[in-house]
Amino acid sequence: MDYSTTVNLPKTDFPMKADLPKREPAMLASWEKDRVYQKALERRRPEKSKKQFILHDGPPYANGHLHLGHALNKILKDIIVRFKTMAGYYAPYVPGWDCHGLPIELQLMKELKIADKHQVDRQTFRDQAKAFAEKYVEIQREEFKRMGVLGEWEAPYLTMAPEYKKTIVDSFLELQKKGYVYRGLKPVLWCATDETALAEAEVEYENDPGPSLLVAFPGALALQGPETPPEIAQGVSFVIWTTTPWTLPANAAIAVHPNETYEVLRDQASSRLLVVASKRAEDFKKTSGLSLEAVGPSGLHLNGKDLVLIGQAKHPWINRAVKIVAADFVAMDAGTGLVHIAPGHGREDYQLGQQQSPPLPILSPVDDRGLFTEDFSDLKLKGQHVFKANKLIIDFLKEKGALLHSEEIVHSYPHCWRCHKPVIFRATEQWFLNVEHQGLRGRLLKSIKGVNWIPAYGQNRITGMVEARPDWCLSRQRLWGTEIPDEKRKTEPDILDVWFESGVSWAAVLQPRGEFPADMYLEGSDQHRGWFQTSLIPSVALRDTSPYKAVLTHGFVMDGEGRPMSKSLGNVISPQQIIDQYGADVLRLWVGSSDYGGDVRLAPAILKGHAEAYRKVRNTLRFFLGNLSDFDPGKDAVSLLSLHKNVDRWILSVLQSKIREARKAYDAYEFHRAAASLVDFCVRELSGLYLDLIKDRLYCDAARSASRRSAQTVLYRLAEALIRLWAPILPFTADEAWRLLGHARNVALEDLPDPVETVIDDGMGPDWQYVWNLRDEVYREIEEKRKAGHLGSSLEAWVTIGSRTPEFLALLDKVKMDLPMLYIVSKVDIDPNETHKVVVRHAKEAGCKKCARCWNWRADVGTRARWGEVCGRCAQALEGLPRKVPA
Repeated sequence: MDYSTTVNLPKTDFPMKADLPKREPAMLASWEKDRVYQKALERRRPEKSKKQFILHDGPPYANGHLHLGHALNKILKDIIVRFKTMAGYYAPYVPGWDCHGLPIELQLMKELKIADKHQVDRQTFRDQAKAFAEKYVEIQREEFKRMGVLGEWEAPYLTMAPEYKKTIVDSFLELQKKGYVYRGLKPVLWCATDETALAEAEVEYENDPGPSLLVAFPGALALQGPETPPEIAQGVSFVIWTTTPWTLPANAAIAVHPNETYEVLRDQASSRLLVVASKRAEDFKKTSGLSLEAVGPSGLHLNGKDLVLIGQAKHPWINRAVKIVAADFVAMDAGTGLVHIAPGHGREDYQLGQQQSPPLPILSPVDDRGLFTEDFSDLKLKGQHVFKANKLIIDFLKEKGALLHSEEIVHSYPHCWRCHKPVIFRATEQWFLNVEHQGLRGRLLKSIKGVNWIPAYGQNRITGMVEARPDWCLSRQRLWGTEIPDEKRKTEPDILDVWFESGVSWAAVLQPRGEFPADMYLEGSDQHRGWFQTSLIPSVALRDTSPYKAVLTHGFVMDGEGRPMSKSLGNVISPQQIIDQYGADVLRLWVGSSDYGGDVRLAPAILKGHAEAYRKVRNTLRFFLGNLSDFDPGKDAVSLLSLHKNVDRWILSVLQSKIREARKAYDAYEFHRAAASLVDFCVRELSGLYLDLIKDRLYCDAARSASRRSAQTVLYRLAEALIRLWAPILPFTADEAWRLLGHARNVALEDLPDPVETVIDDGMGPDWQYVWNLRDEVYREIEEKRKAGHLGSSLEAWVTIGSRTPEFLALLDKVKMDLPMLYIVSKVDIDPNETHKVVVRHAKEAGCKKCARCWNWRADVGTRARWGEVCGRCAQALEGLPRKVPA
């Protein structure tokens, strides 16, 4: 007869092929219809739960489709919100969007083919920008939702919303009222391409080739006395080093280090006297190529402090006196030890100029587009771009005899983060936030110490940035943003820095909801100088506390070779491509499996690996569900104390350790450790061991037998725990499996499993490892017999175990009845007298026959008259079947 119809084959609607790209959208629709996010919150309302966790969303720009950086960020946030909710926390998630600023403005100008911001009507453009931002808010909202991210998508916060803009203006005015905000003429980072001031967070440093000049400023030393070399009376030249020739027209001083020694050298060819720092003299000789000698019998050396008192200089070609001033920042590791000072084009230069009495003039003869606004004596620069003017200035200096040396070097130079063009320092009237007012810098540093930084290096990173940061330039000369309330301004109003707008999100979003300060801010590591800092400053200034209790940062997404993704390299992968090919859960598994503390790599081969890991997890869940089709946990479950086999208790004890590992990893935000532990459990202990061992029981034991119900009870407990543990990372798959396990509501509404510490004792503990090691030995012997043609399936094997220590034999005695099942063979004997460790023979040598139903070789095959082809166990199972089964 066909015995295949009599075995308990798996049945499930959980397909092996996930087909996630097609099936996930329907699940999303059901989540919205069932109001899963709202119900999850309702279960954890503050009045119902004492625990609350507020993750505050940093707003992305609403200016295009999402990239993998967005996916990494939002999925990490969603994993946290989901696991916190399932851990019993009230954990709402309010997504937000940055709707103003240069990124949106430039993207819109590109779409409208506008080359110059001055060509547009301000209000018309602002209306178009609003519509543009609204369009991409909607696009990005749907793209985030497609990733399985839950949140208050119908009520996000938008920085362009009227109520949010009111908070921006109110915060600015409050800071102004408290004396933090002032308007002044200072050099700021300026993008001449975009015609606006920039904050420190808006520049990126790149290695650029550029000029390196040694320039002689004519002057004199007011030295008197008999020891003064007579040639000093003819005058000297102060040699400065600069990499920005275009700033020379704005020179107002030369800085020397007050505690360093300077000397006068004679150029043998021209007899010109040159002043340089003694420590830089040798390098100066090599670089300039001049033949130089000391002045006087023992040389002429002067202290920097004295040089300030007796030195007088003039501009190389402009009729302008140049003051010699002292500055501690003058370095001795490069240049000449004399620094060209242009207060209108440098932050340190400006600060040094303000310390003088009277202050140095702030010269900045450059307009918004980086064009010179005037000529300088015989040098015609008006209308020339500053970078193009470098060559004109170099040629002019050479003509005037002031250029001692010129070469091209590669150095680190700031670039605009949006257009990637080099920026300049330029003095303009701007609004600033004073980071020294009321000891703000010190208060910021104190607040930083009270925050939990994940990873820990974040604390040192932001500390260094706050220690060194200048006053915050708050104003921008653009069109699309929140206009600064300034009654005195008669021209077009400036707008506020978008970093200030997003930086007061705690005031606009958290405070009105009673959720300030947030438990966590989570963004990319670049935000230590961006949003983390621009949120901290107004919060400490206005509320004297940090807006966050913890800050978690992730790295950037790179390709498989560790390179940034870019269109020029052709290595860009979009989140939508991954979702279309594999589904959102595979994208989420990549995120959940990534050690995001550093940069994260992604390439087709890496994705394929995660898809394979997902397949293994899914197949494990499918095995659970398929073998639980006839199991009702309310009626059929076996108590833990009544489990049929030691191995059943063993796998449940392993499960408890996996629950502990996963919960610990989730709590530490080390999701890659949770994912690795759970995948490893599915592959090794489950698919590699336990599930193989129980197939015979599940398929061939009587359907309602205690042994089969014991195995099903274990499967049910495994399924319930694993599905919930996977739910934060794989919400689509977890919900699908959870429903098929017999639960009516979404798994997101459940609690994470807790380990059961006391009731599971298999009596073996760590001794199981010896059993599994022996299993490996048995399999090696079986494989040798198979290769020799003596065995086919392992079920044909009769195994004898010998040559063991008494302790090991005593251990085996605990499980000797289960050894055939554990090793998937038909017969196992333990013989202390056997000299070999493992002996494998064919089971027929032990007088066994093959059962036609279970395929085990048993001595009792054919002992039941009615069932002549099957073993006693199978005969008993057949007896319990309905009478339609023929004899």
